[in-house]
This record gives sequence, structure tokens and C-alpha cells, in this order.
Amino acid sequence: MTYKHLIIFLVLLSIWSCKKDKVINDAKEIKPNSIVLITKNAPSKYVHLIKQDSLGKKLNDSLGPKMMSSKNGFTYLDYMNIVRTWTPKPKINDTLVIECYTDYLELSTKNPFTSINETFLVKNGDTLIFNYENNIPQATITNRDVNDIELNYNNYRLKKLFNNKYTSHSLILLNPFFNDDIKDFETNSIAYYNKSKKDYEIEKQLLDSLFNANILTEINYNYRKNALSMLMEKHKNLKNIKKWLEQNKTSKNKEVIEKSFGFDLSKTDSLMKFSFFRDYLGYISEYNLDFIEENNGNSGAIYVDSRVRFDSILQDRRFNQTAKNYLLFDAYNGIGQNFKVKDKEKYFKKLQENVTNTEQLNKLQKDYKLDFSKSDKLLLTSLSNESTTFHEVLNKNKGKWLYIDFWASWCSPCRETMPESNKLKKELENENIDFVYLSLNDKKDKWQQTINTFGISKSQNYFIENGNVSKVIEDLGIKTIPHYLIYNPNGELVNGYANRPGKGAKEQLKTLMDVK
Repeated sequence: MTYKHLIIFLVLLSIWSCKKDKVINDAKEIKPNSIVLITKNAPSKYVHLIKQDSLGKKLNDSLGPKMMSSKNGFTYLDYMNIVRTWTPKPKINDTLVIECYTDYLELSTKNPFTSINETFLVKNGDTLIFNYENNIPQATITNRDVNDIELNYNNYRLKKLFNNKYTSHSLILLNPFFNDDIKDFETNSIAYYNKSKKDYEIEKQLLDSLFNANILTEINYNYRKNALSMLMEKHKNLKNIKKWLEQNKTSKNKEVIEKSFGFDLSKTDSLMKFSFFRDYLGYISEYNLDFIEENNGNSGAIYVDSRVRFDSILQDRRFNQTAKNYLLFDAYNGIGQNFKVKDKEKYFKKLQENVTNTEQLNKLQKDYKLDFSKSDKLLLTSLSNESTTFHEVLNKNKGKWLYIDFWASWCSPCRETMPESNKLKKELENENIDFVYLSLNDKKDKWQQTINTFGISKSQNYFIENGNVSKVIEDLGIKTIPHYLIYNPNGELVNGYANRPGKGAKEQLKTLMDVK
């Protein structure tokens, strides 16, 4: 399931588990070089209504566009320079120990009210307790005295500068939700950008005053200033703002000509732990590539050619091996999301040849099942744990019509359609038709749970084992889910983009089956 956005950011590859970073029950297990995170009653869902919400406000209803995430964890760079995210278990006290060999570690989590992440800069040896207010974490350090403004600066700035409402920085992206006329998007985003420049200057003054009053330490002061400057640099790289700045530059309007912000790349190894620096590496490695726009009916995507980006990073002498390790994995993630199996295989070999982080390579290969030896098949596992292929399923079902549903337990539209699918099965129970459900890019335990939840266990259910590397998926044109196929009794595909249950599927099937 993909969504078409007006703006696209490169998505950092997140790895969700770690042998070294582990949940503990006994404080005696804690190592000297470690940071301990304790969460108390983390929410199971993080939901905010865009038009109504403000931090601390109780919502009257659930209507309107939402920002939501069922998993809002803490992201950090581990001692092997791998970006990891820990998602605390909801509604209980949960604990994680992070092995650490640097003086400081940055933890970041999403904050819906601002386009800059909620970040916490903590020292090696710290124990942090996170309590949640309005789905936003509030940190306390138990082993040393630290100023609350310094530790929870993001919450402080949101209240002090923005009255606990959406910041000008976030409105640059959210303005379509606040303005019904999409044609006004560019005009409004420029207006919000100009407002964000003023807010940027005000916040710099705030940081100066906090530093001069000894409320912020020097490292936190510089850290917050750099994060803020990088945020402004990201704004300037947005497509419509970048275009507007170029137009004004050619007109020689000195008032809008702005200086670029940058870092000393010789300090990459020490700066890598900061998310704003990793954002900067991503930004300068985009190489002004044009966006590829893709339309898949009701959904689509906008992305850069990550193959060109991958090769450009390899040749870029500005980047040391630490930077290349990070950026090449990031570029490969784009290849894995948007390009064909032959490209995934070609660039995975390049990745193996050019990065030094073997643990991340092995984990990537395991997590995404990057075994290209059987790409010509679509490998399936049944509910009874029997192995088969898509071709074998088609052969087994010859003699009857098939309505095949590609779905996943995490896919909201897929889940919402399941009641209609059950209704459709009942309406066609006297017809020569069977329903087959294929779970794509899912987790096996979640797949099994959801099958029982939606009452489809008596149908034919299969778990796709190699969806990331199967040319069969490519040949069928499956780029988003849910996706539906119709096969006739001869095993021939007669509709590769069939209607959804409840949205024309019944009429479509009846028409096909009535043809003699």
C-alpha cells in the first residue's frame, strides 16, 4: 500500500531488533557502557486530528484527517553505526539497554506538531524514564541532575514559541489539510516558509538566551542550533520552495537569496550519531535528481532514481567509508522499494562489494529475504505450513473461477475490505468460484492472527515467502495492495486489475461467469 504525497523524503532504513540491545529484568545485567530506557504505559496507538488537535487539547470527535502511527518508537545510531528503532510495548513498563561507546547518544521519536523530530541528547551511563502526555514522551533522567528545558527542549519550544499548536515548519507540509483548495498549495507553502524563516530567527535568539543563562550546556546549544539550521535547509530543498527560490535568485532579489547550510565532512565519524547530520548526508547525496512520478490507479508514488544515486555515492570523494556505509544502504532501500528484481539483485551485489558493515548486510538479506536464486517463482506457505508455489495453486484450482486477493495484515484498506469480501463469498457461494488470499510483505504471526480475526480461515490462504524478489509479482503488475486478480476455469488470467469487494467486484465476476 503506497500513498501519493506532494512531498517525498528519502526513507531511512530502520532495523527493528538487536542482539546487543536487549530488554532486561534485572538491574545487575546493566553494563558500564550503556544507556537504559524505561517507558511507562506507552500508547498502543498515536493518533492526532490534524485540523482540531493541539498539544493537550481533548478532542471532541474523531472526524477529519489524522496523523497516526501504531508504532512510534525511539530511533538511534548503535555502536556499529546502524540506525535502529525500538518500539516500547504499550500499556506496561518496558525497558531497553543500549550498548554505548560514545559520550553522548541521540534518541529521536516522531512529533506530529512539528516537522523536526522529538529528540533527546543523553550521556553514556544515563537511565531515562519516559512518561507519556497526549501521546508525546516526557523524559526524566534518574542518575544525575539535568535541566528539564535542556532534556525536553522540543516540548519547551512548542509551548514557548508555538502555543502548543502546529509550527510554521510543519504547516509547510500540512497546509493542504488546512486549506481546502489544493491549487493554493504552492502559494500557502511559500507563505508558511517565509513565516518559518522568522520563527527560525526567533528560535535562534531563544537558544542564545538559554545558553547565556546556563540553562543549555554548550553541546546541547550547538546541537539544537544545528538541528534547526538543517530543518531550514530541508525546507529549501522542497520542490516548490526550491523552484520559488531559484526564480527569485534569477530576478536578483537580494532579500530572498539565502546562504546554504553545511557541515565539515571531515568530522563525519563524530557527527554521524546526530539525525540532523544524517539528514544532511541524505540531502547532499540527492544530486538534484528529478522525481519519477508513478500512478497506479487510486494510488501512486514519487521517488528519485536510487540506482543513479547509488552509483553517484560510490564515486563521491566527499564521503568517507562511514558515510558511504550509511548512504549506500539508504540508496539500496529506494531501489528495493521502487525498482525491478534485476536491479535489486545487481545493486545488492554492489552493496556487498562496497560496504564494510557485514552485520547490517546479513540482517538486510535476512529481513527482506534477498535470495535471488528462485526469483522466477512465487513461493508460498499454507496455513498448515506446507510449501507450494503460485503456479501450483493455479493448477490445483483449474476447473473453477478464482478471485485472488493480495493483501497484508498491516494494510488498512485491505482490512477494511475484508467484511465486504466475506459478504461477496456468501453471495456467490452457489457459483463455481473460490477465493484465494495471498499475504504480501507481511509477518507470519500477524498474518495468522488477522485471518482468524476476519473469518477467512476456511478459504485458501497463503503467505508469500519471497515477495521482494519474485519476478511473478512484477509480471502481474502488483505495485500496491490490496490488488485483485480473476482467473477463469482454464487457469487463465482474465482481469489483472479486478474491482474490490463492495466496489464492483460482484458485477464484474457475474458478467465474466455468465459468458458462455
